[in-house]
Amino acid sequence: MMRLYRFLLPLLLVATACSSLRVREPVVPAVVNLSNIYNPSGVRLHPAYTVYHDNPGMSLLIVKIFPVELLYSGGIEPDQLIGQVRITYYLNDLTDPDSPVHADSGAYTYNIRREDAQRRFITQIPMRTGAGKFYQLTVITRDQVRREENITYLYVDRRSEFSEQNYMIIDVNENIPFFQPYVVGNAPFMIRSAVDRNDTVHVSYYGQEIPLPRPSFSLAREDEYFRNPDSLWALSFNSDKIYRMNYKGIYHFQFDTAIETGLTLFNFGPSYPHIQYAEELIDPLAYLTTSVEYAEMKGAQNLKLALDDFWLDKAGNAERARELIRVYYNRVYYSNYYFTAAKPGWKTDRGMIYIIYGPPQRVTTTANQEKWIYYKNNFTTSVTFTFDIIPTAYSLNNYVLQRSENYDAYWREAVDTWRRGNIYLIN
Repeated sequence: MMRLYRFLLPLLLVATACSSLRVREPVVPAVVNLSNIYNPSGVRLHPAYTVYHDNPGMSLLIVKIFPVELLYSGGIEPDQLIGQVRITYYLNDLTDPDSPVHADSGAYTYNIRREDAQRRFITQIPMRTGAGKFYQLTVITRDQVRREENITYLYVDRRSEFSEQNYMIIDVNENIPFFQPYVVGNAPFMIRSAVDRNDTVHVSYYGQEIPLPRPSFSLAREDEYFRNPDSLWALSFNSDKIYRMNYKGIYHFQFDTAIETGLTLFNFGPSYPHIQYAEELIDPLAYLTTSVEYAEMKGAQNLKLALDDFWLDKAGNAERARELIRVYYNRVYYSNYYFTAAKPGWKTDRGMIYIIYGPPQRVTTTANQEKWIYYKNNFTTSVTFTFDIIPTAYSLNNYVLQRSENYDAYWREAVDTWRRGNIYLIN
């Protein structure tokens, strides 16, 4: 336990050195359209979050902010520039329908001096949580000077002492927590826990090709992926041990193999969430190609040439091809950034829809669902995709599309538009 707090103390010092805690108060935000959360140009503030269960009655919301994204204004001292960030959260208990509106809530304000602004600012916010509970967490991070805010929804899972949020993954090179479930290549990391664990951790490794999601109109059954791991390892464990994931794939860490839940980490390549190699760039074209075209591209001797030929053939000229490539692969990147679950973001249901149709024009969310709405014909009609939120032992970020044969025409229209050399915009 002392080892854990030797790490947490520097984090707290990072926060207090650049900020001052002002208030903590309940809040009830009123939000309707949340489309900006998946539109990178919709807001200029892009914080990152992770949740860690510090003790049986307390969880930490750890927040990373990039000060360069803030707007600064004059402070008390001459020539002093101050940025101000307000972080508001509210926690809803999903396991008890009769619980109060908010199981916990609070608002914190931080002042950041421009001259102290490093490339990142990290702080911790304590939240009251209970063992056996499952919460929906809403976090609103607001640039008070610019009057712009970012809204994010997370789950806080206390149903098991072995679930992923009971562990903090430490980036050895940076000495800060990981804010995403993936490790870039074989970068070194440590695993910290607030609870003493056995001296052995069991690792299930899945390295086989992760299947593509079914088309939005397909009612076929989803392929099973996590039934049989490719390898099983038993490793010694302590909080100072350095681990590496030397192979691309999915690693599921368990301290009790009788319980399916554990810590799942991903190695999706040395540049993820970016993709830069020809083979990686060909993979997302599975959404636009026939099975024969796709197999021929994957089997080509010169993958780069095959990739270039595909886009030039669709676009008709190099300038148009470059624009198609820019938009398509930007959507792939943001799918990886927003939607990574127990598979790369571009292979998730939300990633598939995002790549083909673009950012939704309207997003609404409940504890169990997220709806994306795209407007057509000057907003006179619309297409709605509904995603059920189904957390699994491998990811809390698992969203499953409610598929329908009614989507067939929309899907074919979108794919045909791309194949004719045009960026698909549903309106």
